[in-house]
Amino acid sequence: MITPHLLLLALTSAPLTPSPAAQGAPLPAADDPVPPGKHFVFANHYGLSFGLNAAPSGELTLFFGHAMPARAHGARRWAIGYQPTFTVGGADRYLAGMFTQRHHLMALSHGGLHPRLHLAFGGGLVIFNGVDIPARWRPSVAEAEGQLGYLFGRHRARRRVVGVVGLKLRLGWNAASLEKAPVPMLGGFLGLVLR
Repeated sequence: MITPHLLLLALTSAPLTPSPAAQGAPLPAADDPVPPGKHFVFANHYGLSFGLNAAPSGELTLFFGHAMPARAHGARRWAIGYQPTFTVGGADRYLAGMFTQRHHLMALSHGGLHPRLHLAFGGGLVIFNGVDIPARWRPSVAEAEGQLGYLFGRHRARRRVVGVVGLKLRLGWNAASLEKAPVPMLGGFLGLVLR
């Protein structure tokens, strides 16, 4: 005969099946438009930069990169690639850089705990042709660059292509002219990122 006491004892001694979360199983991932594996990453920025001269420079920046595999769902994503920048104006070394090329290796990042935060940093060479360097190109400046931006878009959570707006800081040293200290440049940019 089953008494209430035996029924209570059977219920309390029965093994409980832990939930998937308690067992450490991953929870179902939310829809993410960015592929989790390696893939192509592209960015296109248009900006305005300010340097030693009072006149600013307009610039076009491209980024061709390769995304690194995601370490975990929701983790910050990184891409490594080549970034050429073409600048026209007076911001580069007074009139030495009326037309300037930049060739940088960059690391670009987005996602993680702050999915709207855009980060990029890297460096490379600067080649300019200006008033005082007629008819020839001269790679004279070693330069580092950092970008801090904000990703935006109405359907950003469902699309790989998003808008980005932000600031960039450059620090370059012109070895050819024996500059005694690195020279900073500050600018803003607006563009698109294919994540």
